[in-house]
Amino acid sequence: MSAPQQQPYQPTGPFSAIPPSDTRLPRLFAAMMGVFAGLLVLLATFLPQSTYEQLSDGKPVSKFAETGWTRTFDIEPSAEEKEFYDKTHVARYGIPLSAAALTLFTGAAVGFAAYRRSSTSIAATTSRTLLVAGGAGTAIGVWMLGMDISASLSFGQDTGRFVSRYGTGGGFWILLAGGLVALLTIGLAVVANRREPAPPRQVPYPVAYPPYAPGVPQQHYQQQQQPRPDEPPSPPTPPAGSALQQQDILRPSPDNPPRADNM
Repeated sequence: MSAPQQQPYQPTGPFSAIPPSDTRLPRLFAAMMGVFAGLLVLLATFLPQSTYEQLSDGKPVSKFAETGWTRTFDIEPSAEEKEFYDKTHVARYGIPLSAAALTLFTGAAVGFAAYRRSSTSIAATTSRTLLVAGGAGTAIGVWMLGMDISASLSFGQDTGRFVSRYGTGGGFWILLAGGLVALLTIGLAVVANRREPAPPRQVPYPVAYPPYAPGVPQQHYQQQQQPRPDEPPSPPTPPAGSALQQQDILRPSPDNPPRADNM
């Protein structure tokens, strides 16, 4: 007699709600891409994003670069130019871009902490919301800065004697890469919103064996179900109303032997 099949071990407690690994990977990748996008954006705000150079008779007379926070001069301006630049300031795109990067960092931190939780938990929902908001803010900031730089490129002039050139710095291309990674973060965060498949329903007893009655040992139960090989089979019961059944009814029982008064 073979032993009944055992059900696989199923963990209980806080680890019982761990979703399958294939549903957790988008959330993990979204958090990683969020950190990468935030680092690119923060780095790009401190690097030159746009440049300006003015030439007079082929000699540079003015040259500076603008970052997301300030303006740096490669050629020291004159007193009049310095007074003019002191009254103006650059468009500080570093403020909204840094806020978007911090949002991405926060969403990624919550995502790492909620890695082992269900996608419908509060922590996973918060991480997804922050990653989507930070990624959208980064993409919008990069698009606005790109439009501003594109407009400044059209201001270049070349009169033969005076030449004005506008260009893009290395910080802009790093920022553009950060915007693309931010869009990838949004896509992964949206994909991570799918629900985990429901766990398979567990059968309380193996299919090949009937359930045992509570309190009855397995051997006693099967002995009651299967007849002993040395025990003769019981005779079949005659059908109701037959002659054999009538003879059994009229036949005296062993406890009441036949006598003259009952024959």
